[in-house]
Amino acid sequence: MASPDDGVHDRLGEPVRTFDGRAAGRRTWAWLCLLGLASLALIPAAVVYLHEGAWWVGVPALLLSMGYAAAAGWIAGRDRPRLRNRIARLYTNGLSVTGPGGETGYTWDELESVTVSGRRSGPRIRWCFTIVADDGGVLRLEDDIPDVRALGVTVAKEVTARIVPRRLAAVRARERVRLGPFTVDLDGVEKDGERLPWKAVQDVEISNGMVTVRAYTGRMDLVAVASQMPDALAFAALCRRLSDPGGPF
Repeated sequence: MASPDDGVHDRLGEPVRTFDGRAAGRRTWAWLCLLGLASLALIPAAVVYLHEGAWWVGVPALLLSMGYAAAAGWIAGRDRPRLRNRIARLYTNGLSVTGPGGETGYTWDELESVTVSGRRSGPRIRWCFTIVADDGGVLRLEDDIPDVRALGVTVAKEVTARIVPRRLAAVRARERVRLGPFTVDLDGVEKDGERLPWKAVQDVEISNGMVTVRAYTGRMDLVAVASQMPDALAFAALCRRLSDPGGPF
């Protein structure tokens, strides 16, 4: 782990993109304040007009106030406003995240695993990328960072590009490699005592929150929950290399 005082920016390389959650947070709070004030301002007028029997004015004012309040509640539920949003910065050789506790940065080679989870909340999917570094540090990229999915996918691809060669070398050395609930070796892939030889593996899919090792007809698929499996992308890439009829050897 490093901080700005440790020369983190020099280690991480050239800046590529900044994901600044502060701007999005300011917009959310501005809308909440405007809608809240408008809703509160209409309530006394609606009460006065209704009390005087001017229902043709009082009822619309009351309905409009309720509409503003509902819109504010919808925005609050959708965006989950925070007092302090974080900033993530993507570099050629790594990333950094700045939050209430300061700035933390890692190079790609210092990251060991990435776990991806997505939870549907209304029309949106709330993504969370849990990144574990070799010093035990943990970074969680969540929706307080704008466009967090694009950032998380980039990080996952960089980590995968480094994990797969290491795992492939271990398998070549006839080691059994553990990735989440799966175990991979030269002969096939196994989960909970169920085993598929490589010739029986059709493909590995990651969709709808699940990691599925697809078997050819007549055999049972092996399935795991993606949010409970670190490095699902690396697992899929490794299995495709090993199940390739041409073989990686």
